[in-house]
Amino acid sequence: MQNSVKAILIYLLTSMACFSHTTMAAEQADIVFMNGQIETLNTKQPKANAVAIKDEKFIAIGSDQKIKGYIGANTQVINLKQKLVVPGFVDAHTHPMETIWLKEVWVDARYPGTPSVKQALLNIATRVKATPKGEWIYVAGVSASENKFIEKRLPTKTELDQVAPNNPVIMANGAHMAIANSAALSKMGIKKGVTKLRHGAGVLADKDGEPNGVITDGMGDIPGSPTPQEIARYYATDIAKFWNSYGFTSVMAITPAAAIPIMQSVSISTPMPNIRYTASVWTAPNGEGMPKDLSVFEMPAKANPAYYRFAAIKAWVDGENDCRTGFMYEPYVGVQDTDPPGGKGTLVTNQSLATQFASLANQSNKISMLHCSGDAAADIGLNAYESISKIQASNTIKRIEHFGMFQLTPEQLKRGIALKKNNFHLSSQPIWLLELVNADYENMGTARAKTGYQFRTMINAGLEPAASTDMTGIYLGNIDPFKAIYATVTRQSDMGVFEPQEAISVRDALKMWTIWPAKSVGEDKVKGSIEIGKYADMAVLSDNIFTIPKNALKDAKASMTIVGGRIVYKVE
Repeated sequence: MQNSVKAILIYLLTSMACFSHTTMAAEQADIVFMNGQIETLNTKQPKANAVAIKDEKFIAIGSDQKIKGYIGANTQVINLKQKLVVPGFVDAHTHPMETIWLKEVWVDARYPGTPSVKQALLNIATRVKATPKGEWIYVAGVSASENKFIEKRLPTKTELDQVAPNNPVIMANGAHMAIANSAALSKMGIKKGVTKLRHGAGVLADKDGEPNGVITDGMGDIPGSPTPQEIARYYATDIAKFWNSYGFTSVMAITPAAAIPIMQSVSISTPMPNIRYTASVWTAPNGEGMPKDLSVFEMPAKANPAYYRFAAIKAWVDGENDCRTGFMYEPYVGVQDTDPPGGKGTLVTNQSLATQFASLANQSNKISMLHCSGDAAADIGLNAYESISKIQASNTIKRIEHFGMFQLTPEQLKRGIALKKNNFHLSSQPIWLLELVNADYENMGTARAKTGYQFRTMINAGLEPAASTDMTGIYLGNIDPFKAIYATVTRQSDMGVFEPQEAISVRDALKMWTIWPAKSVGEDKVKGSIEIGKYADMAVLSDNIFTIPKNALKDAKASMTIVGGRIVYKVE
């Protein structure tokens, strides 16, 4: 009797196993990728050779033999040729619309291609010859141009007047400072006695009280933008083309409110772009004009939520340390003609307004994004989040943009750790190691500059820094995540090896571009790692970043980018 029962049990178990295999095999994949070296960043299944995808999501992950069971008559099969495959990169903080506009339209005065004020003025003069009188001319200069140009300064209002007497000219010194000529100041209604503009921009004056052409944080006050037709093209195709070529499958698109209706329209006309948009909306640097009812920014009901999502609002507490407008406790080193009064940077959004802003986001179940560059600004952001955490409606994500990039005090680190339970996240820009460390030393001095870019310290503290390009079109090379990975792993900077004890592993550097940014936008359940049920987003790399020499990391590339199982970029 016992033997009979045992035989029956064996038969049933065998039958169930066969039935399970038959059922699995019956689920045909739309596409499978095989013969790869797949780093999933899923701790329960860290490595695989192949994946099966159906309806744009992973349905199976494992060995080639396992995935063969998902191949049917209509399944497309892609041979990865033993290439390293990682989750698709997620850009945690970027301005993609502005990037394409600056890339296509603005005069290029970017260092190092433009090494001097003299060359910048020549570039502008060339554009003037081809521009009708009265039309605006916009000029792109990199952050901290005053530290990089041979003359160690920026063009003056007078110099811009001389090369463009009949055109309003704005030259950006990064994204947080601009130099305007007289025609531009006149067009903007800036005259003697005007020190602040409606949407938070600061206006600097000379010793006689006349505007000297310097405008700080003028994003909401300086006129000009792409046309609606151009913006629609950017969101439908051009942004994806640029970001896909570097392995990106998702972006946190920081978007002016005026552009949101166009994105909403594109979400219907282009339901499946080649990149996923998580939108963060800003109305003015200081948050002015942000409606209490944020539902006006929601994507249409017919939009595909896998590709279009309104998730956050953003305000700027201060400027940026690289142009000496980050809000600081102590003055910047030395004196520049472009320094705001007092030499401690610019306060764009005060404590009361920052707290109100964070509260609005929380009450609306949206992410709050507060830009804080200087040490004094960082405390305003932390204060706001500590305050609303005591009375919050729900535990929404609370982000500080650029937290710890230029400097980080031990007390601020402790406060960030304490806020982690209240869903505190941060965006970081690791590629700035290669561009701004030297400027930090010149602007802030050794003691303060040494406390920046503490990625190892933040990771050890559990803060999971989300990497981003912060692309605006100012530094076009900032789109490259591999150079950023190289910088965080080697600690190379624009002044040599910088604070080497803060170097991180390649795996943590990869997490900074995948699962941690996915968490920072509240989407880690659907992206950031290669797991069953998540969007089938992957990047196939030219080199195995885990085995190549560290110095070679900067030369790695994306050879294929996959969004929802669709190959959207491929090196032929």
